[in-house]
Amino acid sequence: MDEFKDLIIYHNYLKRIYIVKRIKLNFLIILLFLFSFSLSEKSFSKGDLTRQKPIEVEVFFKGKIGETHFYDPSILKFKTGKLYKLKLTNVSDSKHYFTSINFSNSIFTRKVQVIKNNKKIAEIKGKIDEVEVFPENTLEWWFVPIRTGEFNDLFCDLKDKKSGKLHAEMGMKGQIIIE
Repeated sequence: MDEFKDLIIYHNYLKRIYIVKRIKLNFLIILLFLFSFSLSEKSFSKGDLTRQKPIEVEVFFKGKIGETHFYDPSILKFKTGKLYKLKLTNVSDSKHYFTSINFSNSIFTRKVQVIKNNKKIAEIKGKIDEVEVFPENTLEWWFVPIRTGEFNDLFCDLKDKKSGKLHAEMGMKGQIIIE
């Protein structure tokens, strides 16, 4: 009789262990299920991000020697995970730089294309920290933002031929926002 009683106690003990393990397993399954729904579709992308249809943004380099130099627009906004084609068009009488180290460290550059007379004449690949665009020319910078931030380090550090001031001191600076 004591052996039977011990057997029943042992059986009940095993039953409790089984129930506890089953509860833990169900809890983990529920957690995984909830976790999978908490991840928005925007967190993950399908396929090659650099092969999306690009969003075109154009910035004009404007100004006049001895007077002023500026980016138009001077505030640029981008979103992570989207492919952009940033057209940098110099309509001024001076060459200009487009420099923002924080921006270049927050994007993946697919390519930079040099445009002359509406024809692509060169393509550069790899990490780009700054570009220089000569008067009456356009450059296309294809990239995907990969890190958010607000960057106030967009500037041109060339000297004006007449005043001797840096183009940034004459107004050629800006802000880049990646959301």
